[in-house]
Amino acid sequence: MAGSIQRIDRRSRPWRARLRVAGVEHSRTFHRKTDAERWLREELVKVDRGLWHDPAAGGETYRAWSEHWLGNLRGVKPKTRTGYRSLLDSRVLPVFGDVELRSITHDRVQGWVTAMSAEGLSASRIRQARQVLKASLEVAVIQGKIARNPVAGVKIDPDRPRGQKFLDAPQVARLVAAAEEQQDGAGLVVLLLAYSGMRWGELVALRASSVDVARGRVTVSVSATEVAGKGIVIGTPKNHRIRALVLPRLVAGPLAAHLAGVEPGGLVFATPKGRHAGGELRSAAFRSQVWRPAVEAAGLDRDLRIHDLRHTCASLMISAGASVKAVQMALGHSTALITLTTYTHLYDEDLEAVADALDNRFGDTVAAQGGHAPAEGTPRVPTPVG
Repeated sequence: MAGSIQRIDRRSRPWRARLRVAGVEHSRTFHRKTDAERWLREELVKVDRGLWHDPAAGGETYRAWSEHWLGNLRGVKPKTRTGYRSLLDSRVLPVFGDVELRSITHDRVQGWVTAMSAEGLSASRIRQARQVLKASLEVAVIQGKIARNPVAGVKIDPDRPRGQKFLDAPQVARLVAAAEEQQDGAGLVVLLLAYSGMRWGELVALRASSVDVARGRVTVSVSATEVAGKGIVIGTPKNHRIRALVLPRLVAGPLAAHLAGVEPGGLVFATPKGRHAGGELRSAAFRSQVWRPAVEAAGLDRDLRIHDLRHTCASLMISAGASVKAVQMALGHSTALITLTTYTHLYDEDLEAVADALDNRFGDTVAAQGGHAPAEGTPRVPTPVG
């Protein structure tokens, strides 16, 4: 790294500042020597702090860069890659496709986000589009194409939260019966989702060889994903974690009876096409032919989603006394913190039951040691501290 100031034979800009970085020279001309010196000092400080960036870089269009980025992505599932492709084509490239990387500014990105919001696009969809742009430009920063990511700090107006929906046991029973009325075996699909915590894709890919009928256990090692243009793609579960589920008898019994008609290597649940390749359940068909009619027949909220059965499972497990760790393992969350963050309000509701249990378990012991065990029915009034 080196720098110098030179007087040149030019009437309008007689001073040239030179900067050499990694063997490449960069220069600018100025009206005054003091301006040249100031520029050189600032550039040398940037180099010293690792903040210097070649102003000539980033001249390629975002369209060309995005193709390079998407083509070199590793470790993403087919559905994720297809989602990125869709967002690029529909949302990102129409605005930034022909713009040079170095010309994509924070204000420009914020304007794009604001326009999508005004169009009525959901905050969730806008967030996904922003993330694609941000992720691709982050790699451009790493490779020295641009100095900083212009997406950083771009704000999105939040949607009104939908909130989680839970069913209680009687509601699940009504939904199971209504689903079975719509299609043979559909009731068991609902029952398994509500009491096991399996994701839809995990249930779709489940084969009889993964079910231990005698022990009431299910090994979740694969998941089915519907990818546009490719049909069903079988991969690992979310977070790439294999987990074992222990089913309650109320599910294990009906599942064992159902498996009596399934070949050892066949799909546990399948379309009329069969239980081999090509016979997997499809979410759109199940929603229209079974789920929506069953939800209406059971008298439940019409906005209820199949995914809400996972929330239902968490709710039922917690009300039955399950620990955070047990719920985490059943649902396949990567950490117990995710479980607790998602369902902390359900655990809060159990605090009074825990207090009752402590009274029942240890009240006599405390009284025997000279303490005061509360009389049954005594309201809990917190004692002031200090």
